[in-house]
Amino acid sequence: MHLNDTLLQRFWAKVNKNGPLWNGTPCWLWTGGLNHGYGRFALSQKPRVRILAHRLTYELLIGPIPTTLEPDHLCRVRSCVNPYHLHLVSHRENTLAGKTLT
Repeated sequence: MHLNDTLLQRFWAKVNKNGPLWNGTPCWLWTGGLNHGYGRFALSQKPRVRILAHRLTYELLIGPIPTTLEPDHLCRVRSCVNPYHLHLVSHRENTLAGKTLT
């Protein structure tokens, strides 16, 4: 996914890279708006287009997310947008993993 410089600056201004540690690396906490604990970012206002912040960092820093998969938080911190704390799983696997959130 490609974003212009203004959107990128606005996006990264909402990321705190000093969150709790998971596996020796910090969570990158989303400081913008949340929905059910997950960060949301507005790509545009008209038309209104929103994206989950952790999906955006994954696509920006790792690559595209196949349509058959979704990112799962290994760290179990929903507001974490560190793409290295995510792994891609099926919807079923993600749903089952979500039942173990504390």
